[in-house]
Formats: sequence, C-alpha cells, structure tokens
Amino acid sequence: MTDDSTARLQALDPQQSFIVSAPAGSGKTGLITQRVLRLLCTVEQPEQILCITFTRKAAGEMAVRIHEALHQAANSPRPEDQYQAQTWDLAAAAVERSNQLGWNLTAMPGRLRIQTIDGFCRYIASQFALETEIGVLPEPSENPQVHYQAAARNLLADLEQNSDTGRHLGVLLAHTGNNLERCEQLLSELLGKREQWLPLIFQAANNQSYFQAVVEQLVGETLMDLESALQPIAGELVELADFAASHVPAEKNSPLVQLQGLVELPDHSFYGLAQWKALLGLLVTKDRKPRKTLTVAEGFPASEKPTKARMLSLLDWSRNNAGLQEQISNALFLPETDLTEAQQDILNALGYLLPLLAAKLDIIFQQQEQCDYPAITLAALQALEQSPDDGAISDITMRLDYSLRHILVDEFQDTSSSQIQLLERLLAGWEPDDGRTLFLVGDAMQSLYSFRNANVGLFLQAQQQPVGPVQCQPLSLSTNFRSRVGIIDWVNQTFNDAFPVQADISRGAIPYSHSVAHKDAGTDRAVEFYGFSCEDKQDYDQIEAEQVAASCVDIQSQSPGQSIAILVRGRGHLKEIIPALGRANLSWQAIDINPLKTVMPVMDMLSLTRALLSPADRIAWLAVLRAPFCGLDLGDLLAITNSLETSGKQPMAILHRLQQLDRERDIALSDYARHRLQSVIPALLQAWQSRGRLSLRNCVEQLWVKLGGPATLHSSTDLNDVRSYLDLLEDWQVAGTVKDWEGFQQAADKLFAAPNAGEAERPSIQIMTIHKSKGLEFDHVLLPGLCKTPKSGDRQLLRWQHHMDQQGQQSLIMAPLGAHDEEDDSIYRYLKYEDNVKTGLENTRVLYVAATRAVHKLYLFGQLKPSKTGWQSPGKTTLLGPIWKGVEADITAGTYVVNQVPANNQGVTQQAGLRHKRRLAAGFSVAYTPVPTLSTGAEGNRKSEAQAQSDSPISSRAKHLGTCIHRTLKQIANEGVPAWSAERLQRLPLTWSAQLKELGLLASEQELRNMGQAISHMLADPKGLWILHHHTQAACEQMLGYSQAVAGHGGVSIVDRTFVEDGVRWVIDYKFAAPETGEQTRDFVRRQIASYQAQLRHYANLYRHMEQLPVRCALYFPQIPLFVEVAAD
Repeated sequence: MTDDSTARLQALDPQQSFIVSAPAGSGKTGLITQRVLRLLCTVEQPEQILCITFTRKAAGEMAVRIHEALHQAANSPRPEDQYQAQTWDLAAAAVERSNQLGWNLTAMPGRLRIQTIDGFCRYIASQFALETEIGVLPEPSENPQVHYQAAARNLLADLEQNSDTGRHLGVLLAHTGNNLERCEQLLSELLGKREQWLPLIFQAANNQSYFQAVVEQLVGETLMDLESALQPIAGELVELADFAASHVPAEKNSPLVQLQGLVELPDHSFYGLAQWKALLGLLVTKDRKPRKTLTVAEGFPASEKPTKARMLSLLDWSRNNAGLQEQISNALFLPETDLTEAQQDILNALGYLLPLLAAKLDIIFQQQEQCDYPAITLAALQALEQSPDDGAISDITMRLDYSLRHILVDEFQDTSSSQIQLLERLLAGWEPDDGRTLFLVGDAMQSLYSFRNANVGLFLQAQQQPVGPVQCQPLSLSTNFRSRVGIIDWVNQTFNDAFPVQADISRGAIPYSHSVAHKDAGTDRAVEFYGFSCEDKQDYDQIEAEQVAASCVDIQSQSPGQSIAILVRGRGHLKEIIPALGRANLSWQAIDINPLKTVMPVMDMLSLTRALLSPADRIAWLAVLRAPFCGLDLGDLLAITNSLETSGKQPMAILHRLQQLDRERDIALSDYARHRLQSVIPALLQAWQSRGRLSLRNCVEQLWVKLGGPATLHSSTDLNDVRSYLDLLEDWQVAGTVKDWEGFQQAADKLFAAPNAGEAERPSIQIMTIHKSKGLEFDHVLLPGLCKTPKSGDRQLLRWQHHMDQQGQQSLIMAPLGAHDEEDDSIYRYLKYEDNVKTGLENTRVLYVAATRAVHKLYLFGQLKPSKTGWQSPGKTTLLGPIWKGVEADITAGTYVVNQVPANNQGVTQQAGLRHKRRLAAGFSVAYTPVPTLSTGAEGNRKSEAQAQSDSPISSRAKHLGTCIHRTLKQIANEGVPAWSAERLQRLPLTWSAQLKELGLLASEQELRNMGQAISHMLADPKGLWILHHHTQAACEQMLGYSQAVAGHGGVSIVDRTFVEDGVRWVIDYKFAAPETGEQTRDFVRRQIASYQAQLRHYANLYRHMEQLPVRCALYFPQIPLFVEVAAD
C-alpha cells in the first residue's frame, strides 16, 4: 500500500468525475489505464469512452498500455505483484465484457477512442463541414507561415482605399514608423494564435472603451488584494505616510506629497493608483527591493527618531512577508493613466483590422484547399457553439452527447483557453448524476508549454470551479515510483522554496506538492553539483563539457548498462559537449538537436535542387561545383565565373561553359578540376536533360549518386540526413518542380538530424532538450548550462494576454509597441512585466521537470562568480536562479565545492571545431554505393530489374491502386496507429479518389471499398499492427540502390516495410492478392512463395551487404489478412 492508495482506488469509481494532480513519477499513465479498463465494464460500446491527449506519442503509449493489459489478461496468468494483479483483474473483467458483447477488443484495439486534441478537433470540424455543405475539411498546411504572410500582405494592400479599412491601416502604419515590413511581420505573427484572440477581439471591435474597461478592472482587483494584505498595518501605515508627506523636503518634488492628509488606505479603483504607488514607495526602493533604511528624502528626518523607529518596524514586517513583496511589485507595474487618444486609436484600429486579417487568411486557405490547426480549432468551436437566441446546444453536440459516456483528458495542465472552451461546449448537455464522467489528469508543476498557449491557471481553476456543468472532485497523488529517496528528499527540500507560496490562477503560479519515495535509498550521494568559477565564457564551456564527458565515463565504468541523459534548455548549450563526448569515445543519441539546414550534406543537396530547377541560379551552380562530390577550389570557381562574364552567354551560361571546358585550355583551371570535371559534366548534362521525365526527387537523388555523393559522407548519420531531405522534397514536388519554393525552404529549415544510434541499438547516453524529456526517465541525468542566460527575445511588436478575473471570466488586454518615436506606454510595460513573471515561474517548472527525470542520480553544472561574501546569485532568468538559495547553503556547508579555474585555460579543445576538407579523388567513378540505403520514396517505377524477373505482369490500373495503398500504409506507420481513428479511416476513399484522379484513373466504388477493407483488415490483425508499430531503424518504401558487383547487374529495389527487432532485420513485402475462387489457402501460399521468394532473397542480400544483422523476410496479404514468413537464405 502507498500513502495515496485511497486516492488511487477512489479514482477508479466509474460514477464520479475527478481532477487528479499527479506529480512526476506517480504512475499517471498506469492510473488512466486502470480507469479505462474499469469504465469498459460499464458501457455498451467501447467508443463511448473518449481519451484525449496532447501528443501522438502520449496517445500511442496509452493505447499500447491498454492493449497490453487486455492481451495479458486474455493470455497470461494473474501476476503476483499487487499493482500488476489489480491491473490484470480490471483487464480480465473488460475482456469478459468484450466477449459478452462481441467487441473483440483484443483483436480490434482500434475501437478504443484515444485521440490527440488536434485529432478530435478535426473530427468535430469535419462533421460540421459536411453538415453545412462546406465539404471535406482540407488537410492542415505543413507550412502555414507562408499563408500568414500572404494574408498580411493582402490586408496591407487595402491601405490606399478610401474606407474604414484604409483609415485604420493608416493608423497602424503610422504607429510603426510607416514600415510596411514591420507591419506585415506584426500581423502575420498574430495569425498563428488567432484561436486565442479572435473570439474576444470582436468585443473590442464593437466597443470603443473595451480596453479601458479591462484595464480598470485589472487595477481594481490588484489594489483590492493589496489592500487586504496591508490590513494588519493599515492604520499605522496611513498615519506614518501622512507624517512623511508633511516632512519631505519641498525641493524634492516627491510623489509623497499626494499622501498629505491621508486618513485611510487609498481608493482601490483606477483613480487611486497614483496615491497607492506613492504609498508603496515608502516600503520599497525605486528598483522595487524591500526598503531597509529611511532618510529625510523619504520624509523621516534624523531628529524624529521615535516616528522613524515605528516606520522601520513596519519595514521589517513588510520585508519578511514574501507574498506582500510580490503584490507590491505587481501594483507598481500597473498602468497608471487613462488611455491617451493615440493609444485608443491604435487599439481600436487593431480591434477592427484583426478580424479582417483572419478573414483574408480564410480566403487564402479556401483558394489553396488547405487550413491550419487554429482553423480546425475555430471550426470545432463553431460546430459546438450554442444558439445565440435560445442557448440550445448544437446538433453535433447532441450527437456527441448521445455517443459519449466518459471523457478522460491527459496532461490537462497543458490545456489552452480555446481547448477548455471546446471541452465546456462538449459537456453542455450533461446533467448531474446522469452516469457520465469527466476525468482530468495532470501535474501543474510540469506545465512547460506557454509558447503553445498552454495556460496552467486553467488546471487550478478546474480544481476549484466546474468545467462547464461538471464539478470534478480534486484528488492528489504523492507516491513517486521513479526516483530513489535521496533524489526525492532533495527535490522536496529544494523546490518547496523555489515554487510560489500561493496559487495565482491568472499568472499560473503553482505551490509545490511534496512527493513520497517508493524506492529504497542508495548508498551514494543522490545529487552532485559541479560549480566552476571562470572569467572567460569559452573557457567555462569547454571545462564544463569535459566534466560532463568525464562524468559519463565514470557512470559507464561504475554502472554499465544504466541509462544516461544530458538535458539542456537550449540546443546551443551543446556546442562544446557533443565534441567532448566524441573525444571520450562515447556513443550518444540526439533527438531534435541538430537542424538539417546547418548540415553540409543537406546544404549540398539543397544547392543541387536549386541548380536543377533554375539554370540562372548562379550561386546554386557554383555551390554544386564547390561541394565535396565535385570539389573545385575557389580559384577554379573564380576562373569559371570570370569566363562567364566575358562569354556573353544567357542563363544557360554555366552549363554551356562547362561543356566547352574540355575544348578550351585558355581558362586557368587546376589539374584536379579538369580531371574531375570529365565525369562531373556528363552527369550534370544527363540530369538536366532528364528534367520532367523523372520526379524531382529521383532526378536529384540519381544525380547525387552519379556524382559520388554517398562516398563523401562521414557516417550513416549523414546518410539519414540526406534521406530526410529527399523525403521532404518528395512531399513538396509537383510535376517535376517545387511551385512554392519559399514554403519548401521554410519546411526544410524545420528539419532536424536523425538520432545518431552509434553501434548500439540504444546507446546509453541520450541528448535532448528538457521539453523533449518530459514523460521519460533515466538512471542518471546531467543538467549542464544551468547558469546560462537565455537569449533575450526581440521587442515584440504586440503584447497581449488573457486576464482571468476572480470569477474565472476572461478578457483580452492588448498593447502595441510604442510608436517609433515614443516610449512604450504603461500597458505595454505592464504586459512585458507579466510575461517576465510568467517566464520566471515557468523556469522553475522547467528545472523541476529536468530534475525529476532522474532515477538514481542527478548532476548539476553551473558557472559561478565570486562576491565579497561568497558567490554572486545567478541571474533570475537562469535555471539555477530559482534553487540558488538551497545550492548556496550546500556550498557554504561544504557539501559541494566550487572549482576555481585559472584565466586563459584553454584545455584541449582549441582544435575541436576544425574539420578537414573532404573531396573525392580526381579520377573517382561510381562503381558501388558504399551505403546503398537512400530513398524511402514511392515515386517512379516501383519495380527494379531484379523484381521484374520474378513479378508477374501487373496492369497500370492495379499499379496505381497499389501505389495509393502503399502511401497510406506508409503514413499510418510514420504517424502511429493511434493517430488513425475510425473517422479518419472512413475519409480514406475520398483521399484515394483524389490521388487516383491525379494519376489519370477514375476508381470504382468497389475498388475503393476493397482498398478500405484491406487497410481495416490489417489494422484489426495483430501481425498487421506489429508490422506498422514503431520499431528501431524502421522505414517504408525504402529504396536500395545497388551495382553490378552486388547483384550481377545494377538497379534499384524498393522494400515496402523494414525494421529491426531483437537484433533481427525484418523485410516485409505487401501483396494485395487473395486466393482465387475455390483455391485452398495453403495452395495460395505455395503459389505466392514460388513467385516472390527470389525477390525477397534479393532484398535480404542487399541488406547483408549493408549491415551484419541476420535477415528474416515475409509476405503480408492485407486483404485476407495473412502473414507468411519466407526463407531468405
């Protein structure tokens, strides 16, 4: 039994609604799994239970947990462990219910409705689109920023119109210094968050005094709270304030004179704010620090010692009240004047223009047949909106109300305002005690996603107030099953002081909740701090990196096999660490750390693409010639460029000039260049002539291979990076070109290098950002760079936030950057202050998430600077800042030692960043591709020469149908099966029909029905699910290029599905065939094996040339469904 066992049992009550606070390591996913299993015993259909998560990863984990529990209950004996036995009992009851009602859940886990919030919004929006005859909701754009910019441009194009729009645009443009580019940036940035402000901005557009009313309400609430906090000293403070106002020197022109004659605390309305600020000036200094001394400047002459002593006593009381100090700071930043006419004009202009901006974007989306996630959210909100006339709920809400009995929301602390509004509308028809339940789970201390509009205050609000009509009973878990006692004790002690004392819904301030360790204590120290005092930042970065690497070496030596994670707030913190790991011969795996736009092989591929798209792109062509697979020196490039200037050629000049180089000797090229160009020029010309006959992806890839691109790569990681780029190019190509190059470029900028797995399937050292580590655990966690100050963001052109009052009602406060020739107004300064406060609160939560990933030991690293009394406090924006009080105490006690580093200590890393030039030999020719795994595309011919020898003839029609199904299976495997709800599967025929039309084929209803059945059969088959499940080194439609040395002939083969499991390479080929009428299954299988065994052996042989893993092959027939392993030896 655990300390919170009562709460855990209570959470399984299927008749009650709960909001569960589940701190790190408390077994949140296990609790959700148990509740779902319990609820399955109470419903008529499994679809009556809806589980909502925020990421596909979380949805997949939840689905796997539930499916495994059902499978074990159906096939395994009851375990002895108490917790596992409880889960087994719940799952066994659910399996029995499934058998009684014919659900067949163990074979059809897809009936469990586990969706991301975006997926659920899309389902609702799609239903609304069909009902309103809008049609099928388009797919979300991969790069909506391009459309945001276009919408902003279209709006600004109305500037010269003699209309309200033109006049308001004139106000906005004048405010930004008549800078159209800044205006466009301001407007386009807002569109990505329009689901947050659009529902509220209409109030401002139709109410000239809206913003003034919101500010006055904010000021009144803040001062009322401050008045309550000062009540214990109110009488004494007022009397002494009157005294100070009477004794302050007249020449000081002090604001204290406003307090003369004061007999009570100032009015807590907007109009008493100036007096309040003067009064608070007695308690704090100008920089808002607690005041410790009093002089005549504050109205207390030295001769008035008794009165001065009374005031000093009040200062002591105030200084020891941490909560009061925060309230004072809040009040001092409040906007202090009425809105000026200019401020009102710009806010009214925004209230008028922003809805028009959103409308311009809608038009662009309709024209492009695309949308974005905010559009989906807004459409879902509209679908569930109640009638403005009588408050009646919508038809879609009523249908969902009928079909849903229980809703579970995971990671509820990351909910945004629009998402909670959606949930409230979904619950609109629920009644108390009608048997339906809402189950919210999360940990407010782990809310990290304010940049995604998450509002942790909504979690606090749901603990106190109903969500729609449903009042959730708060429950709290406290047992930590992850970390050992030493880590839990340190976290409890350290973060209890770091988190705020009082909750604040509007700001998202969260008090700390203690955890209780379930694991035993270890013998060594659970937390280490490596502090270094170093003047030079570069020196420190190198020294810290070496210490991180040394710590990893020690861990692997003392605890082999235990997992290690290096977690950082920003990717830039790894600049010195990754090279240090390499020097220590440590294997590592980085997740979303290295942007592909900075990887040289990808940059070369991008240049190759640009060159093939435009003969006039001189920079691209020169970059191709400079790339390692061509390898020309700068002198050679200069010679070629100079010859172009004198040749008078038109856009084809570079290609024409390259053709002439063999005949002309007057160009001063190096011997290497002349020799290398003898093989480069024919390859470039052939690729140029192939444009339009091959897909752009194939054209770029084949040229890269012919030029020897694979031979210039340093590792398999480089190869994976090239593959990622080619996959993206395949997605964006249209008819042999990229129509939206700007959008493609932005999409390429968002790609990250694939994880480097090294030699092991899962290396012991994982590197990732703290945000990526959420939900994971590691034996040892290293946190470098804790004293690094994040880069300060640019001054935002517009600041805005939702203000939540004490009743939970939201309003919008918005302020633009000050005019180009003026200072920022008080509202803007207040919003900046609030953003800084929220960032500080979130920094504490970020460090808490990082620290609670550790199972066995936590390692902290920081750069400290000496002070007269010890060590300077780290900056407020550093991660070490919130916990410095505890760390400083440990340093003082001698628990941790700070190492002094001599100046100019360069260590051993001066040459670490240098990379030697790499280029191919002058006479290089392509005989064999060293690492043939390149493409995962389905473009072009799917059958190689080797396949053609064993494949039976296939019609063009059947080939196109197969191509569509292959694309779908690839998408399912890449996104994960849980991302494919029944509703999404039902839309597939429409997608296939559109794809086949592009291929010149009109599919019959029966053909589309057969395709849909094949997908459904595979998703209902355990073997089919296994094939599509996430695996190590998994790929779909993997293209393998090979030479004559490998197979006796050259060519390309495409493998439908491959992955590694338990050290075995699996190769799976899909076959959309079924037994003929009257044919026995065993005869059908023999016939298929006879037809395709040679093909599978060919695949296996290719993989054996690439790696040392054993290979197993299989055929999979989705239409039956049937899995057949085929000998490949």
